[in-house]
Amino acid sequence: MILIPILCATLCALTPAALASPWDSSNAPFRFNDSYETRLSELPLLGSSDPTRVPWSETYWPSNEGSINIRWNAPGRPGFGLPSPTLEELRLMGPATIAQLSPTEKFDIYRGRYDYPLKKLVASTDARPRAPDWAGICDGWSVAAIEYREPRAVTRVNPDGIVIPFGASDVKGLLSYTAARQKLDSIVIGRYCPFGIRLGFPNCQDLNPGSYHVILANELGIQHQAFPADIEPGREIWNQPLIGYEFEVVGSAVSTDAPTALHIRAKLHYVDELDHPRFDPVTGTAEWRSDVQVSEYILELDNQGRITGGDWLTKYSHPDVFWRPTRPIQFNGEFERLLEIYEPVE
Repeated sequence: MILIPILCATLCALTPAALASPWDSSNAPFRFNDSYETRLSELPLLGSSDPTRVPWSETYWPSNEGSINIRWNAPGRPGFGLPSPTLEELRLMGPATIAQLSPTEKFDIYRGRYDYPLKKLVASTDARPRAPDWAGICDGWSVAAIEYREPRAVTRVNPDGIVIPFGASDVKGLLSYTAARQKLDSIVIGRYCPFGIRLGFPNCQDLNPGSYHVILANELGIQHQAFPADIEPGREIWNQPLIGYEFEVVGSAVSTDAPTALHIRAKLHYVDELDHPRFDPVTGTAEWRSDVQVSEYILELDNQGRITGGDWLTKYSHPDVFWRPTRPIQFNGEFERLLEIYEPVE
C-alpha cells in the first residue's frame, strides 16, 4: 500500500515539468525569418555552419587594456598614456619597431595622419582603465568574423615611405572596431537582462528555448549559416559566433498546457576568443579557439508536432539572446580605407 505513492513520486521526480511557455513577440523566431520550419520531425538533430567560412578567433579587445589602442606586440603591452611617434621619429624607426605600435596607430600612420584621429577616437570612447573585465568589442568581433574571412599579415607603405607591418590581429581588431562602432541595426531574439537573471524580472527570462531550438535548426542545421549570440544569461555580455549544435531527445516531459512536451539536451558550439592577439592567422591551427555550452530544456509542441515554446531546465547555462545585423559592415569616415589593408587568407 505504501509502495505505490512512493513509486509514483519517484517517477514524477524523474519526468521534468514546466509551466506552458510559448514564445512572445520578443522571442518569436520568425523575426529572423518568417519561413522557418517548426515541425520537430523536419528539423535536424545536428547542424553546423559552412566549413569553408569558419569564423576566426580573436581577442575581444578589452576596454580596460586600451581596446585597439593596445600595443599588443610590444613588451608590457601598454594601452594607455604613450605618445605616438611623429613623422620624423618614424623615419628613424625600423619596421620591427613600427610593428610594435597599436592597430590604431598603424592605421593612422598608413593614412598619413600623424595627429592620430582614430587613436583619439578609441581613447575617448572605448579605452577605459576602470571598465569591467568583460567589456570590449565582442559584438564587432562576432559580426566581422562571420562576414569577412580571416585576414593575413600584410605590409603597407604610406605616402611618406614609412613601412608599416600589420599583423593579422591588427586588421581583425580594426574590422571588429569598425563593426562595433557603427552600432549596426540588429534583429534581437530574446531579452537582455541588465541586473542578472536571479532577480526574477520579466525581462530576465532570456531567450525562449523553443525559439532557441527553431533558430539553431534552421540557421545552422538547414542553412549552415553562422550568426552571433550573447551566450551569458546574466549581467555580463559575451557575444560569440555560433557554428554548430547537437540535440538529444532525452525523453518525455510534462507541460501545463502544451499537448506534447519533450526533455532536450543541447550542445551549442561557438567560436571562442583568444587570450591575446597574434601576428599570424589562427584559423586551421591549434591556436583557433572554440567551446561548447550544454543546456537542457523542455520543448513544447502543438498537436501537429510544431514547436511553440519551452522552458529552461539549466537556468544559468543558455544564451541570453540571439541576434544578427540587418546590413553589412560599412567602411566610411575614419574607416574608409580599411579594406586597402585587408587581404583574406585563401
